[in-house]
Parts: sequence; C-alpha cells; structure tokens
Amino acid sequence: MGLLKHLRSRSRLREAASPQSARQIPHMPARGGRDFSQRLNEDILERIFKFVCPHVEDQTYETSERSEIGDGCMLCDLRDLAKNAQVCRRWYRVAQQLLYTSVRIDAVHYCWLEEELAEKRKKGRHFRSKSNVPTAGEIPIIRLSLFCRTVRENSALASQVLFLKVPYMTRETAKGDLARTVSALPNLRHVDLPDGFFTGDPSCIPLRQELQSRCPDIRKMMYRSGSEDALELLVHRHWQQLEFLELSNLAIEPATMRIVLGSLPALQELTLAGLEWMDDTIFHSAPGGTLPEFPAMQSLTLDSCPNVTAAGLATYLESPYVRQTLFSLTLQHTGVLVQDLHTFLFEASALHHLAIIATVSKSITLQAQELPPMTSISIKTLNFEIDSSEEVHGLQKPAESYYAYLASSLHANALPALTTVYVRDQAFPDLLLLPPMPTMPASSGSPNRASNMSGHTSVRGVFGPAMTNNSTFNQTLEVFSKGIDELEWVMTSITPPAQTRDRRGSAIGGRPLSAISASRGLGPQWAQGGFGGEARKSVMVGNGFGGFLAVPQEEVPRPRTSDGGSRWGSVGSEDHASNGSRASWLKPPPSIGSLTGDSKKSHVRKSSRHDLWR
Repeated sequence: MGLLKHLRSRSRLREAASPQSARQIPHMPARGGRDFSQRLNEDILERIFKFVCPHVEDQTYETSERSEIGDGCMLCDLRDLAKNAQVCRRWYRVAQQLLYTSVRIDAVHYCWLEEELAEKRKKGRHFRSKSNVPTAGEIPIIRLSLFCRTVRENSALASQVLFLKVPYMTRETAKGDLARTVSALPNLRHVDLPDGFFTGDPSCIPLRQELQSRCPDIRKMMYRSGSEDALELLVHRHWQQLEFLELSNLAIEPATMRIVLGSLPALQELTLAGLEWMDDTIFHSAPGGTLPEFPAMQSLTLDSCPNVTAAGLATYLESPYVRQTLFSLTLQHTGVLVQDLHTFLFEASALHHLAIIATVSKSITLQAQELPPMTSISIKTLNFEIDSSEEVHGLQKPAESYYAYLASSLHANALPALTTVYVRDQAFPDLLLLPPMPTMPASSGSPNRASNMSGHTSVRGVFGPAMTNNSTFNQTLEVFSKGIDELEWVMTSITPPAQTRDRRGSAIGGRPLSAISASRGLGPQWAQGGFGGEARKSVMVGNGFGGFLAVPQEEVPRPRTSDGGSRWGSVGSEDHASNGSRASWLKPPPSIGSLTGDSKKSHVRKSSRHDLWR
C-alpha cells in the first residue's frame, strides 16, 4: 500500500506540471501604462533616495556616535537603498553615488531584525560549523573587512568615498583592517580613528603612515598629550586641507605652534584646550617677521587657558582681516573676565556667536558704576553660562551680579542683534520682565540706594545709572535657562510691544505673545490648577513703562500675599512712591475704592520678588 500511494502521488505531480494544467492557471495581466519615473531627473531621484536612507546625507566631521541622522534602523535603510539600486541602470547610477560617498558601518540593527539574525547565527545555518559563528562584537569587523575588499577591488568606488564612520569598539580592535581600508581611499576627508591615534600610541603608527601617505585630503585632526612629535610632522605639509584642528594638553614651544598653524592655509576652526603655558604673547607679532602671525580663524575655542586675557584677544583683533573673519568665539575657564568683554567685543564686527563659560567667586557689584555695558552690533547667539563657586556661602551668589550686568546691557540696547541667549540662571527671564532703572539725579543720594527689592532685583539696581530714561528692551529674544539640577533647557520667548508713540507721548502697540513653559519658565507658582509641569501658552504684555506683564490663564488662582491681598508691584512699594523716592515713577493702578471716592478702603500693597501680577 505504501508503494502504490507513493506512485499515485508522483503521478499527481506530473499532471500538475503538464502543459495542460499550466494553461488552466490564469496569468496575471501585464502592467500597462507609462513609467513616469523616467521623467524624473537625477536630482529628484537623489532627493527621493535620501529619504529612503537619511544617513547618506551625513557629511559632518563628527564620530559615528555623535552623527546619527534619523530615528530608523540605519542598516535597514542601507539595505533598502541597495535594493533601489537594482531596479534599473539609471537608478543604479544615482544610488551608487549615495551608497559610497558617506559610508557608515553599524554594529547592530536598531529594529526587530537584530533578534531574528542573532537566532540564525546561533543555529549556524550560514556558517560551516557552530564553532565559526561570530559574536556580536565581530559582526561590524566582518562588515568592515567586506567593505575593504570592495574598495580595494574597485578603484572607481574607492574614489567616491569621502566619509567613513566606524563604531568605537571596531576602530579600537580592528586597527589593521582600518589601515588597509584607508589605504585604498585617496579622496577620504574624514574617518573615525581610535583614541590611541591622537595620543601617539605605537600601535597606531601603521594607521598614521597610511593616512598620511594615501589620504592627503583629511579635513579634521586632533592632537593630545603624547602626540607632540606627530604635530610637528604637519610642517612637512601632509594634510594641507585641514579645516578643523584641536590641540589639547600639549607640551610644545609657542614658536612651534605658530609655525604649525602657519603651515595650514585652509584652517577654519581651532580649539586650544588645557594649554596652561599659553599666554597673551601667542597673539603678538614676532620681531622682524621671523614667525608667522597667529592665523585668522572663523571659529576659535579657548578652554582651560587661564593665562589668556582680554588684552591678548584685543591684540588679536587689531588686524582688520581677523575682525572680518572671526565668526564664533568660545571662552571656557580662561583668564578673560566678564567685566573685560567690553574692551574687545565691539571690535569683533563679524562675531555672531559668543560663548563664555566660567565659575566665579566674586561679584562685580562694587565696580558696576564704572563698568560699560557689553556692546556688539553683530552677536546673534550668546552662551552666558556663569556659575557660582561652591566655596562661596552667602545669601546672594556672585553669579547674580553677572546676570544683572547682562540684563542691564540688554535694557541699554547694547546688543541689538541678539536673538538667542543661553543662561544658567532660572530667574534670568524675570530680570528682563522688570522695567529698566532710570538715571537718578545727584540729589537722590547714592545710586546704590534705589534697591529695596530682594534677590536679583537688589543686585540689578546698581546698573541703573549706566542707562538713560529712553533705554528699553526692544527686541524679540529667546531665553534658554537651565539650573544646576536640570538636564534640559527651558525656553522663554519674549517679544516686546511696538515702540510707537501717540501724540500724548505714551507707547502703544499690540500684545506680544510668548509660548513658554508655565511651571518652569515663569516659576513654580504657575504650575497650579492641576497642570503640573506641562507647558502652557502664556501672554507677555507691556506694562506701560517699558516692562512686561505676565498674564496667566484665568483658571489659575491668583497668588495671595500673607495679609490676604493680591500682590502688586515688585519694583517699588506704594510707601516709597508717596515719599517721593526714586520708585515714585511706578504707580499701581487705582483701586476700586479710589474710583468710587472711598479712599479709606484702599490698602497698601507690599512688594515681593515672586510677584508676577504687577
């Protein structure tokens, strides 16, 4: 019976494969119509393929860990783009250029496919034996070796490679494969290198020799402690197209550094970190022109260089070419003090970004009378990250006076082009909401007497005499603030009213809108009514005398003072206004009792620095 059953099954198979049975199977109709993809030019196809695989647009000089583009799986995107290249010759030409311009080797799939592939590797279906199954760390090394074989066998593809991104563990453990790969890439501009390459590790000498001899178009390089000899090799003009250079914790002569920098004609961004021996003489001209001048940079970063002061930067900016070239300046823990920024800041006419990061232990309140405001007509983005030293213990932190100085410079209209500010003080937006302090007459006593306010306002009052009565904060500004314990920046957008005046001389204009985080941008008292820390839309309106009003939603209860009344006026109390003091120009709105003639029912409202209802 088993034999007959087997014969009957084979006969059925022959009948199914016969031509008669094939005729009975209906054929799918042929696809009709025109192929409209033929009408797309190569630029449109390239743009479509970039949406298929977004990381092919990555042409930055950052490592693979810092240059992730898109939220999808990069290996899957690369596979989809390779499938598109197989559609036709026309698509192949466009997709191949994208596949081999910016090459990225990833360790794993960032999707469900990684678990499936891991199970297949354990079963060993695609390998000779289970002992040859590669581990998770060997997978990117295998991908690098396959890419190395491809570019060494095809010089046309190798000449297209400009960027090569490799995972950290792969470039640390596969230095030999990486050296063989870069030796076949003559137009390479950036490659992820192991850490030992920047510190003079002997194990990276073959990789350095291959990179110097075969890749002359490298654009970014770093030299750290231990690579002083390798830095001097730049004098032999190995990488003449270097655009980004970072020198960190090097022990070299200042003359050697000037010679090395002078031998790089395409250098644009320079980072000097941990060079305690460097001082202001690095910017001075050598007598007789024996040394090249310090080159003009588009971006200059000075980190942990305590002997570089504002006088040295002023000397550096004396050259007209330097003033027209310097676009970004970062000063982090240097000898450049905040109170000395005005000595050279105005000279940098092309400076659009300024970052000053410092830890202060002494306030600048006492020298506020003679301190001019920070003045620049070109700065658009300012990172003003000043922190107080942990060794200082007191009611007021020294950093408060620095933020008060910045607020006074903004109210004095000394930074008219500024649009974005980053600060490390959560209360800084409140300083901008306050009106500018007017110039006090000499008969009113010492200028420091105007401060009856608490917190930042008391420090801010000492900067009032530097401004006139016409000074105002009249620009749209985005303030990003972050405290010590916070991880994300809190944005507060402030738009002043239009500075137009009617015949009576009063300012008129619309109500500026500001989308801010209610509970974090304006203070914890705004997170009421069950809203928690969720961002809400708020309105910033002018208060009639140059400041702003913070108006919350109606369902949020108004904060009350200790005596049961609503708060009003954080700049000056009504008592000082009646005594003819300097706060007499700020008057609260008339109460209901004064409008009806019953003046006895009106009560005195106390000042509070937490007031947001003035």
